Amino acid sequence: MRVYSFKCPTCGYGSRHQLGTPDMDQILTDVNTEFAQYRLFVCKKEKKFVHADMLDVHFDGKCPSDGTDLEEVQDPRQTKCPRCGKELEIEEIKPLATADTSAE
Repeated sequence: MRVYSFKCPTCGYGSRHQLGTPDMDQILTDVNTEFAQYRLFVCKKEKKFVHADMLDVHFDGKCPSDGTDLEEVQDPRQTKCPRCGKELEIEEIKPLATADTSAE
């Protein structure tokens, strides 16, 4: 799982989203019902980013707040601000290690 922070220095928009799979070693199979794939979308009407699990049976490609169609962001590192269309400050936040070996 990757966590991205999006900040717009022009209009002040900011959000943080978890993208990818929770476990990078995860394999999609017919019996693995917990497999998840989070992707980033733009809700045009609300002018904001939304992340959603593409494989969730309840995912319908609609913005959860207003029901309009979502537009998928192909590359989160190269996207523009959903509010003003200007350049964003994008930071990939490294998740904490699952095991802290320094405590041993």
